[in-house]
Amino acid sequence: MSAAPKPRAKPGRPLKPLITKDAAIAAAIELVDRDGLAALSVQAVARAMNVTAPSLYHHFKDKDELLQRVARALLLEVGEQSQGESDWEDRAMQLSIATRRVVMRHCNAAPLMLSFFPRSLMLDAYETMLRDCPYPPHAHAAILESIEKLTFGASLYAAAAKARHSPAMPLFDAVRFPLLADALASSAADGEALFVETIRLLFEGFRARYGPQ
Repeated sequence: MSAAPKPRAKPGRPLKPLITKDAAIAAAIELVDRDGLAALSVQAVARAMNVTAPSLYHHFKDKDELLQRVARALLLEVGEQSQGESDWEDRAMQLSIATRRVVMRHCNAAPLMLSFFPRSLMLDAYETMLRDCPYPPHAHAAILESIEKLTFGASLYAAAAKARHSPAMPLFDAVRFPLLADALASSAADGEALFVETIRLLFEGFRARYGPQ
């Protein structure tokens, strides 16, 4: 008499969840980088991950939360690239450069850093920057404001031009605008070099206004 077949074991729960919030955010960034911000939706991210949209709504209540998380991820990427400098001015410079590089790398997603700017993530960076700032406390707010606005303003402007596949400065008649033509011809070689020069000018202004008299 043959033995009765053993009951088939039920499949166990996966050791890791099939969908994670970080994986969804990474898929969203990849989608925006490739197809533009208008293509981003919870449904589009779900299709890119080969999952159902309802499974993503477990992690994001709506599209706005997804957009906020993408903006947050971009800012965290900036932090990962701006470590290691010891001098105050060098650290501030590297943070600005890292910000621009991330914005330019993800130019289609750059508007999210303006619309959903996660300022709470910047609080530690602000505190660290001010801890050994060589200028008097009454100047600190203006210094932070200047660095932040110049960095994000210049970066987002350049990113918008890149996303549209158009030059930041349009073609123009050098005979009609000779001074502008000379200025551009003798300026820094590329966009990042010109950006670095503007930050250096800003720091020179800090030294002139707030440094030892």
